[in-house]
Amino acid sequence: MFRLDPLAGAIALVIGSLAVPIVQAQEPASGSAAKDDKLDTVVVVGTRRSDVTALESAAPVDVLSAEKLEETGAKDLSGALTALSPSFSFPQSPQGAFAGSIAQGASLRGLASDQVLVLVNGKRRHSSANVTRQSLANGRGAAAVDLSLIPLSAVSRVEILRDGAAAQYGSDAIAGVINIVLKENDDGGNIGYRFGGYDKGDGLQRKLSGWKGFALPNDGFLTLSFDAGNQDPASDTRPDNRIFYPGDTSVNTPREQNNRYRTWNWGSGGVSDQYNLVANSEIGVGDGLTAYGFATYSHKNTDAEGFFDPPTTLRSNYGSVALSRYPDGRLPITRYALEDYAVTGGLRYEDDLLGKFDLAANYGNDTLKSTDRDAINPSWGANSPYNIYTGERENKQTNLTLDWVRDFPTDLLAKPLTVSAGLAWRKENYTLSAGEAAGWQNGALFNTLDPVTGRRIPGYYSGITNVDAASLERKVFGAYLDLEGQITDKFQAGLAVRSEHYSDFGDTTNGKLSLRYDFTPQIAARGSISSGYRAPSLVQSGLSSFSVQVVEQPPGSGNWVEVQQRTLRADSPEAALLGGRALKPEESTNYSLGLVWRPLSNASLSIDAYRIDIDNRITLSDQLPASVVGPIFAGTPYANIQSAAFYTNIADTRTDGVELSGQYQLDLAAYGRLDLNAGFAKTRTRITDLRDVGGISGEQIVGRATQGLIEHGTPDNKLTFSANWLYENWG
Repeated sequence: MFRLDPLAGAIALVIGSLAVPIVQAQEPASGSAAKDDKLDTVVVVGTRRSDVTALESAAPVDVLSAEKLEETGAKDLSGALTALSPSFSFPQSPQGAFAGSIAQGASLRGLASDQVLVLVNGKRRHSSANVTRQSLANGRGAAAVDLSLIPLSAVSRVEILRDGAAAQYGSDAIAGVINIVLKENDDGGNIGYRFGGYDKGDGLQRKLSGWKGFALPNDGFLTLSFDAGNQDPASDTRPDNRIFYPGDTSVNTPREQNNRYRTWNWGSGGVSDQYNLVANSEIGVGDGLTAYGFATYSHKNTDAEGFFDPPTTLRSNYGSVALSRYPDGRLPITRYALEDYAVTGGLRYEDDLLGKFDLAANYGNDTLKSTDRDAINPSWGANSPYNIYTGERENKQTNLTLDWVRDFPTDLLAKPLTVSAGLAWRKENYTLSAGEAAGWQNGALFNTLDPVTGRRIPGYYSGITNVDAASLERKVFGAYLDLEGQITDKFQAGLAVRSEHYSDFGDTTNGKLSLRYDFTPQIAARGSISSGYRAPSLVQSGLSSFSVQVVEQPPGSGNWVEVQQRTLRADSPEAALLGGRALKPEESTNYSLGLVWRPLSNASLSIDAYRIDIDNRITLSDQLPASVVGPIFAGTPYANIQSAAFYTNIADTRTDGVELSGQYQLDLAAYGRLDLNAGFAKTRTRITDLRDVGGISGEQIVGRATQGLIEHGTPDNKLTFSANWLYENWG
């Protein structure tokens, strides 16, 4: 894989984060020494008590304010979290024609991006409709939540629960939970501009961002946020020095020199027309009753270049029609058009006797359409379109939730017992819609002899074909009960139980026990044990795709045939011949043990060790070669499949790690304040079991490449350090 070398990092000429305040009535200016005076803040994620701070919780929680996120200088939320949280890692997008469509997900504790639950204002966020089969660290084969669609300007803080939480929040929370809390300002505003690029002079990035708050009646608010921008392509390649024209003998001949594809790009794709919009609001509607709502909308186009087909390749692989259309060769470009939106509305009711109720409904939709540009289906001849629409991927999610929490005073405990319970209903839909016929249907010239090359004219297969098209649906109903209590002044405990029914996978019940003991006001121990359950995403259950190559069989025979490279549905008849079967849910057990030390009121240090065991881990297999699948498919309707991959549950894994986090606020008196933060994470994932299926060994299905991604896809060690000097309005 190629890797961009950003001027040792991007020239983050951040004219940026040039955050020019419009009005700052509510928030102090960025860099003010008055901000972030508290070393510890009350948390929402990980507990339903209203009196627990991050350093007082029974599980490790990072609370990252908007100011801290902004001070990283990162271009998006994922970059900022990478800089601040030692447990957080962000797999970069793969390169090439598929790159622009991949959701920029996140990873906690070295696990995959779909093993992390992402919430916005405490409500479940929908995931992307697309996955990658490329070697994308821990994101290969995962349908992640796209964090790049939440603008930094919309974020009030981010809470990261670094602990298994399936019993508290439902599936997908094996590695932890990321809760993005949106701004709740009723006045003030901010606008900023960012510009950056690479030392090669390409990959220029431009982004305008901002927010504005408005007051609503009854102490309500409406906060609008946005970012908008684009990015030029960036390339890792040098000029192409191959001979493109058979009659020329040197790349220095005029015809060769004048070919405009000498500098075709291979790297980050170009992004255009990208904008993200967020609205967050709340208004009082009666005694103890509050209505709230928030919505997001995102759009972007990504143009990603594939490998250049020189004239020689066009002639031999596609025939004279292709060569006459593209005499200087063809640079295939895939345009991905993303539309993503979500809306949430709800009512909160609070009563001293009855407790707090929260009734909410949300809907999220992620749709991705793809188009091949500079394309040709040779079997259609001159009638082949230049641009071929290659299909649509759509992922939809609907949630209905009812949550209740109440504190019950009791003489048996040092503080009231917090009891919470809730019901949740979720509907998921995943649809693959085929592209236009020119993308997968052979025309009248298919398999006829080309009058110029003498070879048989091939077809064209790209995107979603009529074979891949599918629609899947799932419904999930769940209920939970959570008890949290301060047993004594020094000892707190929490117990959570959640049962869920999946329409496609049946019933599951998971639990979590968390404990904390404060030896002194300065030193405490905390720990937890929990079970988890993650059903395969519908994207993983329903994905099917294939590409076709024209190869000479046997070599030197002049007999050119089409062979398929397939990603098979796990429950398909083809996959069954290779030992595949319908996917099972992942089951996990999490253990965590930690210490918290507060030597001073303005200093803290915490260390947490953990172990995460996952059985039936969902993994996209290696691409099995013809030497493996050929003999198995011989004599079947699938004999033309020469390479195949499919999702499987044959691997079990164990992840061990330790995380260290420290912060210190140094008062410099007349010279302001110095904030020091440091974090360290060490993690190790091992495959503990790899089962054989059918007549194929587990070592072939999950080969060295995939094993490497699972075990070493995220950094084994990560160290972060930051120092921020704050003096009046300067930072």
